[in-house]
Parts: sequence; structure tokens; C-alpha cells
Amino acid sequence: MKKHLFLLGLLIIVMAGTVSAQKNNKDIPVPKSTTLDASLSKSQNDQMMHAGLMFYAFWNTGNEKYLHEAVSMDFYDNTLPEGRPQGFKGILFASANFRKAVPDLRCSVEDIIISKDKITCRQIYTGHNTGPIGDHAASGKPIRFIAIDILHVKNGKVYEDWHLEDNLAFLKEAGIVK
Repeated sequence: MKKHLFLLGLLIIVMAGTVSAQKNNKDIPVPKSTTLDASLSKSQNDQMMHAGLMFYAFWNTGNEKYLHEAVSMDFYDNTLPEGRPQGFKGILFASANFRKAVPDLRCSVEDIIISKDKITCRQIYTGHNTGPIGDHAASGKPIRFIAIDILHVKNGKVYEDWHLEDNLAFLKEAGIVK
């Protein structure tokens, strides 16, 4: 019995350290507003929040380790832009190409809403257009645009999404569209 209590205590200490380390990790956006589903257990809400925050840590950094932690290998994008591959590889493709144009891209999580098997999130992306966009030279200008996602989660991983980015604002700020 004492051994089990010791192991349980050790597990709690390790988990607390992990949560603390996650909060201190500047790669992981800290949501400005959070709404959790009251019908889900704390564990379920935590699992959903973890998947969402790892997804946005990927967009915040481009670091593939966060994508592996957040997204299922059979991921499906319902709003796939022209020219982007479908699936997990499409997310990597999108990030790599966007970071060529905006190497200092950052993602802030403004609102995150957990409900049953979905995460709805409003983000703001910022950075500077210091790389070319297609045939257009870098403007050097700061960029700021919003995006909204609906992520479907199963077994702790995002397996499907719907997303909308304010691409017009981005193109205006980069000097491509007036």
C-alpha cells in the first residue's frame, strides 16, 4: 500500500512539473479567453486543451514536434486551399511556405472553446514580410491577420479541421493588394 501511495505521489509530482513546464514554455500560446465544456471531465477538457495548444504551438513556431503531438496522421483539411497537399503533410507544407514569406510568424490564441469533440479557436498572426510571396518581393512590412478554426478531436489528436484566415488583410499588409 505504501509503495502505491509513493508511486501515486511521484506521478502527481511529475504531472505537476509537466504542467508547470508547459505554462513556462514560450512556444505554447497562452489563451486570452478559455471556455470549457462543463459536461466533460477535467481530464477530458485537459486532453482537448493540450491537443489545441500543441496545434497552435506548431503554428507559433513551425516546430514539427508540436504537430506530431497534436495532429493525427490521417488528418483531413475540409477547407484546403488550392496548391496545398491534403493531410498531415499539407500542414507542414503550409507552415514551411508561409514562414518563407514571414520567418518571424507568431500565433496568439485569443479565444479557445472546448465542446465535446471540437475546439473552436480565434487566433491572431503577426510577423514581418521579409521573404518573397510568389513573384512578389518582400515588403518588409509588419503583418497582422486573424484566423478561426474548428478542430475535430478524437483520441487526443486533431483529425479534421475547418479554417478561415483573413488572407485579404495579409495581402494588403504585405503590399500585394491595395
